[in-house]
Amino acid sequence: MGSGHSPSAVRRLLGATLRIVRRTTSTAGHRVRRAEIGKPLDTGGFLGASVTGWISTSPSFLPRTWWMWSANIGLSQIYGYAAGVLAGKVVRRAIAGIGLEMSIAPDHRRRARWAGAAALIGISTYSWVRGVMRQREISHLVRAEPKGLSTAAVGTVGGVAFSAAALVAVRAVRSTAQLYRAMLRPYLPPRIVGAVSLVLTAVTVGVLVERLIRGRLLEQMIERAEAANRLISPDVPRPVSSLRSGSPASHETWQSLGAPGRKIVSSGASAEQIAAATGEDAQEPIRVYAGKSSARSLEETVEAVIAELDRTGAWEREVLVLFTGTGTGWLQEWSLSAIEFLTGGNCATASLQYSVYTSALSYLVDHRSPRRAGNLLLHAVRRRLKSLPPGQRPRLFVAGESLGSFGGQAAFRDLQEMLASVDGAVWTGTPSFTPLWRELVSRSREGAPAIAPILDDGRHIRVVTREADLHRNYHGGLYAEWKSPRVVYAQHPSDPVVWWQPALLWDEPRWLRERVGHDVTPAMRWFPWITFWQVAADMPLSIKASGGHGHSYHEEMVPIWAAVLGQDAGGALTLVQRRRHQAITEAIRRVHPRG
Repeated sequence: MGSGHSPSAVRRLLGATLRIVRRTTSTAGHRVRRAEIGKPLDTGGFLGASVTGWISTSPSFLPRTWWMWSANIGLSQIYGYAAGVLAGKVVRRAIAGIGLEMSIAPDHRRRARWAGAAALIGISTYSWVRGVMRQREISHLVRAEPKGLSTAAVGTVGGVAFSAAALVAVRAVRSTAQLYRAMLRPYLPPRIVGAVSLVLTAVTVGVLVERLIRGRLLEQMIERAEAANRLISPDVPRPVSSLRSGSPASHETWQSLGAPGRKIVSSGASAEQIAAATGEDAQEPIRVYAGKSSARSLEETVEAVIAELDRTGAWEREVLVLFTGTGTGWLQEWSLSAIEFLTGGNCATASLQYSVYTSALSYLVDHRSPRRAGNLLLHAVRRRLKSLPPGQRPRLFVAGESLGSFGGQAAFRDLQEMLASVDGAVWTGTPSFTPLWRELVSRSREGAPAIAPILDDGRHIRVVTREADLHRNYHGGLYAEWKSPRVVYAQHPSDPVVWWQPALLWDEPRWLRERVGHDVTPAMRWFPWITFWQVAADMPLSIKASGGHGHSYHEEMVPIWAAVLGQDAGGALTLVQRRRHQAITEAIRRVHPRG
């Protein structure tokens, strides 16, 4: 036999070597992590986090829950600590560059520490109490129940814990980079060690984030959204009327509509309820809807909507309204019902589901679908209308809320094309990044407030922050005669969905500089980074605000749709019309008590 080592001996040698490397690496890793994570707080970072923590208690649009307090304080302190560390380095280098030396006498250090601690506690207490009082002011402005002190206290503790956890995570990343450098230093040239360790650290962090965020959090959100869409609630009965999608006579099965679609077609007032509220004869309204399916494309879903419009005889109604829904396919019931009551049921509404995810998730995962949905549905309906005799076509209106407004407006190149294509539109809670809204703002009359721009003296398009804005501008001035087609942008000053935009990170918007808005505290200010997260934190619960505030558009939809449909008298409402609107509003509340 030869003198070479046997395979088993080689395996034992390799195993022993790997164990030594792992033991050495583990020991070094623990030492590096303890040294890095256990370091004292950076003085500049601590001061920066304190200042931004104080600022984070300043008011925004809506009253804060405990987790909103936590998000605002935590994210603000993360920014403040990083900015403070950077500023401290710049100052130290500047001082060293000019040769200046500064020191505190030993007998004065103790007093300086006590003075600093007292100032820190005093300012922190003042800012926290002031923040709590501002929250009470906001609650009054948006007609919400004030939160207790415990909400702010728990949120503050949570925010500090969140920022501390973020600091530990960052230090853990730095310790990982140091560990890689220590491991590579014996084997690689000094110039290469830094670059290779940086790449390895980035890969390590990327893998962890991918598994945590995409592999778990995002997938769980998607799975929950899909499960919620499949859920058939016993509280949502299947319609029996042939004028509803999902009924036994419909081409669309009850299961295929998705949870939002099933709720839409099963809701709404009957002809009898409409007649009772208006005192006039009424018809049963038509509601058409097609759900998202993996078995058909978006184009095929639009064809399904057209088929349902054909089947229900929707082309014979006086009014046809196309809605573009939010991410899940949800539509605002107040808007649907307002149309049906105001037209005496002589109408049809149609929509489709292009996603099963929330609006925020839909925009992140696939922001093209809402635009395609609005564009495809409108153009398919217009092609169908052109095939009908001019005197036998229903009046065509379009509408959408939130991401649905963004998607619905994508069917038009500009405002002029919208006015030339439809008989009217109602866009509620339009995100500020919507191209047509940006066009409206850019063409607004000089001197008009940013929250309520004025275009062509309101002849066709009006921005409505409250009912009074339908017939007078925000400052009470007269509009020109309102001509058809009429378009309304309904936008509450306190709606964070409307005013949030990425540019809040670095740029103060004009609407905030002006500090106008009947339901927004004038104490709201802009701060880089901080305001962005304050407004973002307001968004998730904004739809639960009291009607007329936040992202909650309720009773005002009745006079808004009445105006767009041309039911006002000479640009104003008569006493009879106001009483009719009030009766309709009360009827909608009875039909949809949780609306």
